[in-house]
Amino acid sequence: MRVIAATTPVNLERELDRLNRAWRMSGATAPQFAYRAPPDHARLRAALEASARDLEGMGPLGEIYAAKARELALDAEICETAGTPALWQAARRRYARRDGFDVAADAIADEWLVEPLHEESIPHPDGAPEVRSDDERSPASLLSRLTQEIGRRRLPLRVLVKDNLASLAATGDGFVQVVAGRMITRRDVERTVLHEIVGHVEPAVRAASAYLGIFAIGTARGSDDQEGRALALERAAGFLDVGRRREIALRHVAARALEARAEFVDTVRVLLDRGAPLEAALRISARAHRGGGLGREVVYLPALLRVEAAVAADAGTDGVLAAGRVAVDAVPALRPFVP
Repeated sequence: MRVIAATTPVNLERELDRLNRAWRMSGATAPQFAYRAPPDHARLRAALEASARDLEGMGPLGEIYAAKARELALDAEICETAGTPALWQAARRRYARRDGFDVAADAIADEWLVEPLHEESIPHPDGAPEVRSDDERSPASLLSRLTQEIGRRRLPLRVLVKDNLASLAATGDGFVQVVAGRMITRRDVERTVLHEIVGHVEPAVRAASAYLGIFAIGTARGSDDQEGRALALERAAGFLDVGRRREIALRHVAARALEARAEFVDTVRVLLDRGAPLEAALRISARAHRGGGLGREVVYLPALLRVEAAVAADAGTDGVLAAGRVAVDAVPALRPFVP
């Protein structure tokens, strides 16, 4: 069940181009996103719910597997409802608030959005060296750098170029996707390589040979906290500068607006009011509203805070998180199974 693929419009880039022109010429315009025909996961969802009931009460590991089965059933429902009004409700259950880090994330997003934005922190300042994301001829492009790192580390993955990708890159089962035709800075390239390779690819490779399959399948909220760990890696490497913090904060604000039932146009206006350029406001709003209201971006900032707090309290936590898609909550039960 590929939630991101199912909820990404097939006409994302074309629609963003149209919206950009329309907003500049005539003002607020609603999107006309189109989606693939949704799959029928009814039998799969029933089987997952039955598995969850069977696994409950089988000790700490049984509870972890049961929670994942229930989350997979929710993911299946999201895939089934992509492009329809029913997706919003399913996504709110999947990406519901978890703990105090959600409240802290709201406050930090507000703080990050009032930080002074210096020229060197602007995503594409004048004079900053840029490269096209999928330029095969440039050794500095995102496509080339990911290919280089995967080869150097001898990782069993392919690098694919993908149109209509909301992010710069995305890691899947056996592949890393790179967005086509996006002009980005060299710094964004290196940050994305770190995020994808160390944050997502290497844990997936380790998980493939783990004693327990839950490391590869991922625990409930494991994919969320893995995003938090990837951001923590960015911060440790010095990539979480003012510009990057602002981007993450804008995504968080957009997802919170969606959570409060804001429509696409309203979300764009919220971001514009918070200082986002029009192109960024449109792209971030489209990312939050994909599928009819996925709003997955709401988990990133709380997960960053959650992971950093857990690792600060116990440095050994990172070794468990790096062993697969593991949520912070599942670390105590899974620690004995990590070499």
